[in-house]
Amino acid sequence: MRNGFEMLVWLGFFAAVFFGWYFYLKARNKERMALIESGKDVSEIYSKQEIRIRIPWLKIGLLITGIGLGMGLFMILFSFIPAFHESMKGEIGQFFLIASMMFFGGIGLIVGYYLDKPKN
Repeated sequence: MRNGFEMLVWLGFFAAVFFGWYFYLKARNKERMALIESGKDVSEIYSKQEIRIRIPWLKIGLLITGIGLGMGLFMILFSFIPAFHESMKGEIGQFFLIASMMFFGGIGLIVGYYLDKPKN
């Protein structure tokens, strides 16, 4: 019974993809025909536009640096201060590791915002 249900699910999935593609092409064809009938130039409407994606490398770099700084500071405290080492065992230590990573990562994003801000 289960095998038949899985086959029905896959059949439904592929039918949905096919009919979605079919109706998309049908609507695009109707739209183009309406533009041609009204006398508009179809080529300038459907011309390929250059897509430019801007990746904020500075902010990503500062975020990763901040997370690394938080991990490093926690590990230094964990390794060299015996009282800190004893109190940070178990779940509370994991919590403070994640909290320090988030704190310094947030500071890195704030610094990145002010460094990347356009100068007016």
